Amino acid sequence: MKALYALCGISKQGHWDAVRRTEQEESKELCYVGLMHEIRQLHPGMGLRTMYDQFNPEGIGRDAFIALGLNEGYRLRTIKNPQRTTRSVKNARYRNLLGNRSFTFVNQVWVSDIFYFSVENRHYYVVLIMDVYSRRILGYSVADNLRAENNIKALAMALTLRGIDNYKGQLIHHSDRGSQYISDDYTNLLDEYGIQISMCVDVLENAHCERVNGTIKNDYLARWNIQTTEELFWKLPDAVSNYNQRRHQTIKMTPIEFETYVKELEPVNRPQLQIFTVQQNVANPLQISIGFD
Repeated sequence: MKALYALCGISKQGHWDAVRRTEQEESKELCYVGLMHEIRQLHPGMGLRTMYDQFNPEGIGRDAFIALGLNEGYRLRTIKNPQRTTRSVKNARYRNLLGNRSFTFVNQVWVSDIFYFSVENRHYYVVLIMDVYSRRILGYSVADNLRAENNIKALAMALTLRGIDNYKGQLIHHSDRGSQYISDDYTNLLDEYGIQISMCVDVLENAHCERVNGTIKNDYLARWNIQTTEELFWKLPDAVSNYNQRRHQTIKMTPIEFETYVKELEPVNRPQLQIFTVQQNVANPLQISIGFD
Protein backbone atom coordinates (compact mmCIF):
# COMPACT_ATOMS: atom_id res chain seq x y z
CA MET A 1 0.00 0.00 0.00
CA LYS A 2 2.91 2.36 0.73
CA ALA A 3 4.09 1.88 -2.84
CA LEU A 4 0.59 2.61 -4.14
CA TYR A 5 0.32 5.78 -2.06
CA ALA A 6 3.72 6.83 -3.35
CA LEU A 7 2.72 6.10 -6.93
CA CYS A 8 -0.41 8.26 -6.52
CA GLY A 9 1.56 10.99 -4.83
CA ILE A 10 -0.52 11.00 -1.63
CA SER A 11 -0.02 9.93 1.96
CA LYS A 12 -2.07 7.38 3.86
CA GLN A 13 -3.39 10.18 6.08
CA GLY A 14 -4.29 12.25 3.05
CA HIS A 15 -6.15 9.33 1.54
CA TRP A 16 -8.29 8.75 4.62
CA ASP A 17 -8.91 12.48 5.02
CA ALA A 18 -10.27 12.49 1.47
CA VAL A 19 -12.46 9.47 2.24
CA ARG A 20 -13.89 11.18 5.32
CA ARG A 21 -14.58 14.40 3.35
CA THR A 22 -16.40 12.40 0.70
CA GLU A 23 -18.49 10.64 3.34
CA GLN A 24 -19.30 13.98 4.97
CA GLU A 25 -20.35 15.49 1.63
CA GLU A 26 -22.55 12.48 0.89
CA SER A 27 -24.11 12.78 4.34
CA LYS A 28 -24.82 16.48 3.76
CA GLU A 29 -26.35 15.74 0.40
CA LEU A 30 -28.67 13.21 2.02
CA CYS A 31 -29.75 15.89 4.49
CA TYR A 32 -30.41 18.41 1.69
CA VAL A 33 -32.39 15.86 -0.32
CA GLY A 34 -34.36 15.01 2.81
CA LEU A 35 -35.11 18.70 3.27
CA MET A 36 -36.31 18.95 -0.35
CA HIS A 37 -38.60 15.97 0.21
CA GLU A 38 -40.12 17.45 3.37
CA ILE A 39 -40.65 20.84 1.72
CA ARG A 40 -42.33 19.27 -1.29
CA GLN A 41 -44.76 17.47 1.02
CA LEU A 42 -45.96 20.85 2.32
CA HIS A 43 -45.35 22.94 -0.82
CA PRO A 44 -45.53 20.53 -3.77
CA GLY A 45 -45.29 23.31 -6.33
CA MET A 46 -42.33 25.16 -4.82
CA GLY A 47 -39.38 25.45 -7.20
CA LEU A 48 -35.81 24.74 -6.13
CA ARG A 49 -34.74 28.38 -6.31
CA THR A 50 -37.67 29.49 -4.14
CA MET A 51 -37.02 26.57 -1.82
CA TYR A 52 -33.42 27.66 -1.31
CA ASP A 53 -34.33 31.34 -0.81
CA GLN A 54 -37.08 30.49 1.68
CA PHE A 55 -35.26 27.95 3.86
CA ASN A 56 -31.64 29.07 3.28
CA PRO A 57 -29.93 25.72 4.08
CA GLU A 58 -26.48 26.10 5.60
CA GLY A 59 -23.34 24.75 3.98
CA ILE A 60 -24.43 24.81 0.34
CA GLY A 61 -24.75 27.51 -2.29
CA ARG A 62 -27.90 28.16 -4.28
CA ASP A 63 -26.55 26.85 -7.59
CA ALA A 64 -25.23 23.68 -5.95
CA PHE A 65 -28.55 23.18 -4.15
CA ILE A 66 -30.49 23.57 -7.41
CA ALA A 67 -28.12 21.23 -9.26
CA LEU A 68 -28.47 18.61 -6.54
CA GLY A 69 -32.26 18.92 -6.61
CA LEU A 70 -32.40 18.57 -10.40
CA ASN A 71 -30.11 15.54 -10.25
CA GLU A 72 -32.38 13.96 -7.61
CA GLY A 73 -35.51 14.45 -9.72
CA TYR A 74 -37.01 17.53 -8.04
CA ARG A 75 -37.57 19.48 -11.25
CA LEU A 76 -41.15 20.79 -11.36
CA ARG A 77 -43.36 19.68 -14.19
CA THR A 78 -45.54 22.32 -15.81
CA ILE A 79 -49.27 22.10 -15.16
CA LYS A 80 -51.51 23.60 -17.79
CA ASN A 81 -54.62 25.47 -16.87
CA PRO A 82 -57.22 27.17 -17.83
CA GLN A 83 -61.00 27.40 -18.04
CA ARG A 84 -63.30 30.34 -17.48
CA THR A 85 -65.12 30.13 -14.17
CA THR A 86 -67.12 33.33 -14.18
CA ARG A 87 -70.19 34.30 -16.10
CA SER A 88 -69.36 37.90 -16.83
CA VAL A 89 -72.22 40.33 -16.53
CA LYS A 90 -72.14 43.72 -18.23
CA ASN A 91 -72.92 46.02 -15.34
CA ALA A 92 -71.70 49.59 -15.14
CA ARG A 93 -72.86 50.07 -11.56
CA TYR A 94 -69.43 49.31 -10.10
CA ARG A 95 -66.17 50.68 -11.49
CA ASN A 96 -62.54 49.78 -10.86
CA LEU A 97 -61.40 51.70 -7.77
CA LEU A 98 -57.81 50.43 -7.70
CA GLY A 99 -56.26 52.52 -10.44
CA ASN A 100 -53.08 54.40 -9.51
CA ARG A 101 -53.57 54.03 -5.78
CA SER A 102 -51.25 53.48 -2.82
CA PHE A 103 -52.14 51.41 0.22
CA THR A 104 -50.31 51.27 3.53
CA PHE A 105 -52.03 48.65 5.68
CA VAL A 106 -54.09 45.50 5.76
CA ASN A 107 -57.87 45.65 5.27
CA GLN A 108 -57.61 48.32 2.59
CA VAL A 109 -57.93 46.04 -0.46
CA TRP A 110 -59.35 42.53 -0.63
CA VAL A 111 -59.60 40.68 -3.93
CA SER A 112 -61.65 37.63 -4.81
CA ASP A 113 -61.76 35.20 -7.69
CA ILE A 114 -62.80 31.65 -8.60
CA PHE A 115 -60.95 28.73 -10.16
CA TYR A 116 -62.07 25.23 -11.02
CA PHE A 117 -60.54 21.92 -9.97
CA SER A 118 -61.56 18.56 -11.43
CA VAL A 119 -62.11 15.51 -9.23
CA GLU A 120 -63.90 12.29 -10.14
CA ASN A 121 -64.77 13.68 -13.58
CA ARG A 122 -66.57 16.66 -12.06
CA HIS A 123 -65.63 20.32 -11.84
CA TYR A 124 -65.46 21.88 -8.38
CA TYR A 125 -65.15 25.62 -7.92
CA VAL A 126 -62.87 27.22 -5.37
CA VAL A 127 -63.44 30.79 -4.18
CA LEU A 128 -60.55 32.69 -2.58
CA ILE A 129 -60.44 36.06 -0.86
CA MET A 130 -57.02 37.63 -0.30
CA ASP A 131 -55.75 40.78 1.39
CA VAL A 132 -53.60 42.30 -1.36
CA TYR A 133 -51.37 44.22 1.06
CA SER A 134 -50.21 41.19 3.04
CA ARG A 135 -50.95 38.46 0.44
CA ARG A 136 -52.86 36.57 3.14
CA ILE A 137 -55.77 34.40 2.08
CA LEU A 138 -58.61 35.30 4.42
CA GLY A 139 -61.51 33.21 3.17
CA TYR A 140 -62.22 30.30 0.88
CA SER A 141 -64.93 27.85 -0.13
CA VAL A 142 -65.32 24.93 -2.52
CA ALA A 143 -68.51 23.66 -4.17
CA ASP A 144 -69.74 21.80 -7.23
CA ASN A 145 -71.58 24.84 -8.58
CA LEU A 146 -71.09 28.55 -9.26
CA ARG A 147 -73.88 29.90 -7.09
CA ALA A 148 -73.31 33.11 -5.16
CA GLU A 149 -73.82 31.35 -1.83
CA ASN A 150 -70.34 29.84 -2.16
CA ASN A 151 -68.77 33.27 -2.57
CA ILE A 152 -70.77 34.49 0.40
CA LYS A 153 -69.36 31.63 2.46
CA ALA A 154 -65.79 32.69 1.62
CA LEU A 155 -66.61 36.34 2.35
CA ALA A 156 -68.19 35.43 5.69
CA MET A 157 -65.03 33.51 6.63
CA ALA A 158 -62.88 36.55 5.83
CA LEU A 159 -65.15 38.88 7.79
CA THR A 160 -65.09 36.55 10.80
CA LEU A 161 -61.30 36.23 10.67
CA ARG A 162 -60.81 39.99 10.68
CA GLY A 163 -63.51 40.59 13.30
CA ILE A 164 -64.37 44.16 12.29
CA ASP A 165 -68.03 45.17 12.42
CA ASN A 166 -67.86 48.13 10.04
CA TYR A 167 -65.02 49.17 7.74
CA LYS A 168 -66.54 52.60 7.19
CA GLY A 169 -65.51 52.75 3.55
CA GLN A 170 -61.82 52.15 4.29
CA LEU A 171 -61.81 48.70 2.67
CA ILE A 172 -62.24 48.01 -1.06
CA HIS A 173 -63.49 44.62 -2.24
CA HIS A 174 -62.26 44.02 -5.80
CA SER A 175 -63.43 41.29 -8.17
CA ASP A 176 -64.39 40.62 -11.75
CA ARG A 177 -67.95 41.14 -12.94
CA GLY A 178 -69.03 37.57 -12.42
CA SER A 179 -72.69 37.15 -11.65
CA GLN A 180 -71.80 35.83 -8.17
CA TYR A 181 -70.21 39.15 -7.18
CA ILE A 182 -73.04 41.27 -8.59
CA SER A 183 -75.75 39.28 -6.82
CA ASP A 184 -77.86 41.24 -4.34
CA ASP A 185 -76.99 38.92 -1.45
CA TYR A 186 -73.26 39.42 -1.99
CA THR A 187 -73.29 43.18 -2.54
CA ASN A 188 -75.71 43.68 0.35
CA LEU A 189 -73.29 41.89 2.69
CA LEU A 190 -70.48 44.17 1.54
CA ASP A 191 -72.67 47.21 2.07
CA GLU A 192 -73.65 45.96 5.52
CA TYR A 193 -69.97 45.98 6.55
CA GLY A 194 -69.23 49.37 4.98
CA ILE A 195 -67.01 47.92 2.27
CA GLN A 196 -66.57 49.69 -1.07
CA ILE A 197 -67.19 47.60 -4.17
CA SER A 198 -64.73 47.63 -7.06
CA MET A 199 -65.01 45.55 -10.23
CA CYS A 200 -62.84 45.12 -13.28
CA VAL A 201 -63.89 44.87 -16.89
CA ASP A 202 -61.08 42.54 -17.98
CA VAL A 203 -59.36 39.66 -16.18
CA LEU A 204 -56.02 41.49 -16.44
CA GLU A 205 -57.36 44.00 -13.95
CA ASN A 206 -57.62 41.25 -11.35
CA ALA A 207 -54.17 39.78 -11.94
CA HIS A 208 -53.21 39.79 -8.25
CA CYS A 209 -55.92 37.24 -7.49
CA GLU A 210 -55.24 35.23 -10.65
CA ARG A 211 -51.72 34.61 -9.33
CA VAL A 212 -52.84 33.28 -5.97
CA ASN A 213 -55.42 31.11 -7.72
CA GLY A 214 -52.66 29.59 -9.83
CA THR A 215 -50.50 28.95 -6.78
CA ILE A 216 -53.21 27.20 -4.77
CA LYS A 217 -54.39 25.16 -7.74
CA ASN A 218 -51.14 24.28 -9.50
CA ASP A 219 -48.55 24.40 -6.70
CA TYR A 220 -50.65 22.56 -4.12
CA LEU A 221 -53.91 20.86 -5.08
CA ALA A 222 -52.83 19.55 -8.48
CA ARG A 223 -49.57 18.16 -7.10
CA TRP A 224 -51.20 16.31 -4.21
CA ASN A 225 -52.86 13.92 -6.68
CA ILE A 226 -56.29 14.42 -5.12
CA GLN A 227 -58.59 11.55 -6.07
CA THR A 228 -61.87 12.11 -4.21
CA THR A 229 -64.23 14.95 -3.39
CA GLU A 230 -63.70 14.42 0.32
CA GLU A 231 -59.95 14.73 -0.14
CA LEU A 232 -60.38 18.03 -1.99
CA PHE A 233 -62.50 19.44 0.83
CA TRP A 234 -59.97 18.62 3.54
CA LYS A 235 -56.88 19.42 1.45
CA LEU A 236 -57.95 22.95 0.50
CA PRO A 237 -57.52 24.28 4.08
CA ASP A 238 -54.02 22.72 4.11
CA ALA A 239 -53.14 24.49 0.88
CA VAL A 240 -54.35 27.84 2.21
CA SER A 241 -52.52 27.38 5.52
CA ASN A 242 -49.27 26.43 3.77
CA TYR A 243 -49.59 29.39 1.42
CA ASN A 244 -50.12 31.81 4.31
CA GLN A 245 -47.00 30.45 6.01
CA ARG A 246 -44.88 30.55 2.86
CA ARG A 247 -42.32 33.33 2.37
CA HIS A 248 -43.26 35.72 -0.45
CA GLN A 249 -40.59 37.52 -2.45
CA THR A 250 -42.50 40.81 -2.61
CA ILE A 251 -42.78 41.16 1.17
CA LYS A 252 -39.69 39.10 2.14
CA MET A 253 -41.61 37.13 4.76
CA THR A 254 -44.77 35.10 5.16
CA PRO A 255 -48.15 36.89 4.96
CA ILE A 256 -48.86 36.21 8.63
CA GLU A 257 -45.40 37.46 9.68
CA PHE A 258 -45.84 40.55 7.52
CA GLU A 259 -49.17 41.44 9.11
CA THR A 260 -47.61 41.21 12.57
CA TYR A 261 -44.63 43.27 11.40
CA VAL A 262 -46.59 46.17 9.90
CA LYS A 263 -48.92 46.41 12.89
CA GLU A 264 -45.89 47.30 15.02
CA LEU A 265 -44.80 50.11 12.69
CA GLU A 266 -45.89 53.71 12.86
CA PRO A 267 -48.22 54.50 9.93
CA VAL A 268 -45.63 56.77 8.28
CA ASN A 269 -43.08 53.95 8.31
CA ARG A 270 -45.27 51.25 6.76
CA PRO A 271 -44.35 50.04 3.26
CA GLN A 272 -46.53 51.48 0.50
CA LEU A 273 -48.23 49.09 -1.87
CA GLN A 274 -48.68 50.85 -5.19
CA ILE A 275 -51.18 49.68 -7.78
CA PHE A 276 -50.82 51.15 -11.25
CA THR A 277 -53.21 50.89 -14.19
CA VAL A 278 -51.80 51.25 -17.66
CA GLN A 279 -53.94 51.94 -20.72
CA GLN A 280 -51.96 50.49 -23.63
CA ASN A 281 -54.35 51.50 -26.41
CA VAL A 282 -58.02 51.52 -27.25
CA ALA A 283 -58.01 47.88 -28.33
CA ASN A 284 -56.30 46.56 -25.20
CA PRO A 285 -57.81 46.72 -21.69
CA LEU A 286 -56.31 48.20 -18.57
CA GLN A 287 -53.54 46.17 -16.97
CA ILE A 288 -52.60 46.40 -13.31
CA SER A 289 -49.16 46.05 -11.78
CA ILE A 290 -48.48 46.09 -8.06
CA GLY A 291 -45.38 46.57 -5.98
CA PHE A 292 -44.00 47.88 -2.71
CA ASP A 293 -41.96 51.04 -2.24
